[in-house]
Amino acid sequence: MAEVREQVLFENEAYRLTSRKLVQADLTAELEGLTRLVITRNGERREVPVPALPAGLTGMRSNLPILTAMYNLAAHELQADIQPDGSMQAGADWHSVWTRDIAYAATLGAGLMAPQAVKASLKSRVKDGVILQDTGTGGGWPISTDRVVWAMGAWCLYQSEGDAEWLKYSIPVLKATLAQDELVQKPGSVLRTGETSFIDWREQSYPDWMTPADIGASYAFGTNVLHYIANIILARMLDELGRKAEAEHYREKANQLDEAIEQTFWSKANGQYCMLRTADGCPDDRIDALANALAVISGLAGEHATRALNGINRSPWGTPVFSPYKSGTPAAYHNRAVWPFEEAFVLMAHAEQRDPAGTAFSMASMLRAAMAFGTNKENYGAEDGEAASTLQNSDRQLWSVAGMLGLFYYGLFGIQYEHDSLVFAPCVPKSFAGSHWLTNLRIRDMVLTVRINGYGTDICSVLINGKAGSPIIPLNTKGNLQIEIELMPADDEEPLPDFPAAREDLPEPQWNNPTANRLNWHPVDGASVYYVFANGKALGATPECTFPIPRPAPFCTEYRVQAVAEGNTSNLSQPWQSCPEGTRQLLRPCTIGEQGEFEVEKGQAWLDTKPCTARLNYEQCTVAAGTYELRVQYCNATASRRDGDTCALRELLIDDEPVAVIPLPHNTEAGEWEQYTLTAPITVTLKSGHHVFSLRYNAANCTNANGAINQCMVRAIQLTRRA
Repeated sequence: MAEVREQVLFENEAYRLTSRKLVQADLTAELEGLTRLVITRNGERREVPVPALPAGLTGMRSNLPILTAMYNLAAHELQADIQPDGSMQAGADWHSVWTRDIAYAATLGAGLMAPQAVKASLKSRVKDGVILQDTGTGGGWPISTDRVVWAMGAWCLYQSEGDAEWLKYSIPVLKATLAQDELVQKPGSVLRTGETSFIDWREQSYPDWMTPADIGASYAFGTNVLHYIANIILARMLDELGRKAEAEHYREKANQLDEAIEQTFWSKANGQYCMLRTADGCPDDRIDALANALAVISGLAGEHATRALNGINRSPWGTPVFSPYKSGTPAAYHNRAVWPFEEAFVLMAHAEQRDPAGTAFSMASMLRAAMAFGTNKENYGAEDGEAASTLQNSDRQLWSVAGMLGLFYYGLFGIQYEHDSLVFAPCVPKSFAGSHWLTNLRIRDMVLTVRINGYGTDICSVLINGKAGSPIIPLNTKGNLQIEIELMPADDEEPLPDFPAAREDLPEPQWNNPTANRLNWHPVDGASVYYVFANGKALGATPECTFPIPRPAPFCTEYRVQAVAEGNTSNLSQPWQSCPEGTRQLLRPCTIGEQGEFEVEKGQAWLDTKPCTARLNYEQCTVAAGTYELRVQYCNATASRRDGDTCALRELLIDDEPVAVIPLPHNTEAGEWEQYTLTAPITVTLKSGHHVFSLRYNAANCTNANGAINQCMVRAIQLTRRA
């Protein structure tokens, strides 16, 4: 294939990328042929071999050398991430795989390149018939509930292989997992609670005051998008097997989530999806790039798609995980960082919207990083483009590698599946114009060689085995196909959208001796106005650092403040509660055991799964009819609050009737059993009179991710009268 003269692919204030070379302030990276990358930083030269494509794999070649070389590098690194047992590892420094890693990687490109390794890895993330939640904040599930991303990886495999037996395996797993998630869903709510997908270092992304319990009770946009996608995929799987009535059941659940997501997360004022809402409904106005991209790709964003995509903040080096960045947290990991796998989903979303300019931005970001580092790194700083500036990193990170493959499969070549057809919808930015080939592409019973020529998104002509054809190919087609696609260039490619620049948010306001009659807080540098919330609803706005409450509510009211400047906001302040006398009472634990046969000593009880510790009864209380907020004072020091899989679960009973399942996540560090805090609130409606509260271990709905260790210490129940 004839190589074009050196062609400028992308250029901005941070770097210049050509068809064989990267130039930035302190670094150049240049290809010597297709098998060697020479990286020179501050005068120091390093040579990185770029291995040839392993035999038998889907290949890619282009007259733009950087595309051929970076594809080959990714293909080689993907093979290096396959372990001796046939499953995959998450990267050079990660010798196992996690649910979200393998699912995202499968969806981006690993499912096409290494289907058997992906299948083995997906199966390894199923235990006792349900999907394993990755370890994370507060002890994993149900503080984190993004394990349903497994559905994306499973569906990707079926689309390319068409294996009905795989569907028969996947369907029961998804049904059981979604049913288990419903057990811990808030009563009366369609939305799923839980930490936002993959952004699981709480100190990097959540307000400092939020405990793991608070995080577990919040509503994350990205996690709810995944639950929508999981229900849609399950419905499609059932359709494939002719189980239409069951499919309709899950399609209706997806529709309900669609409506709830629209009402909860889309801001008409901002024209964006907010990143999350707290348990009481207050918004966090940051933008989660991955969540927005998945909403577009899945169709959930609908008419919001273009606005949602173009409203994602960017840095010169790429698309940060979220923006604005969290102030006061200078180190980069999720905060202030670009993750190539997330950039790949943004790229796919732009390609889906037939947006070559937006696609070019993400393509350049990913190619630059691979050239600069000589490997597909886990992440890099959004403010300096450096991998060394992040808190944690790895070479050949699995989903970064897969993201590079996805750049070609789903971006440049535009592979899509529609009903019973394989569709090619290329998206080739003008600066990437040329001839590009995929070879030995195996999809079901087809072996395809695909050539695209030119640039743009409109197809001028298609030849299949030398005859005029269509870019839409039935999936039941068999045999070898050579497909040649000629693109019809637009007169003028649209310029790069004016993406909002990523920046730091405002510090969250700190209270300054508030009272029931007047809220006071310390000023926030840069803020022009403050929004005041009461019980999750907007109460008012003021430019001052004080807000009068002329008629205090007769019941307990929870207030928050948010600092706002033009185009920027803070995280919400720590909640402050004003509780008139008599609206709150503490209920002491009194007996423990299956039959309440043991007295509780010193006001605290050890909860375990054994008969003698499986049920805890509290002293009887007398209340007036109304709505109450219930929290349990507890300590779970079985592991760090950042990690693990031993979030405790207990069923709350009122007058022996089950009401809700309460998560009691890790709230401190391992072994620190005197550090008590409160669970997230449970809202209960009580009749006037006497009531008895109890906590019970019920294996049917209290089995946690660990399955064996399900322990915590508990003290009083805090019962607060609300409006």
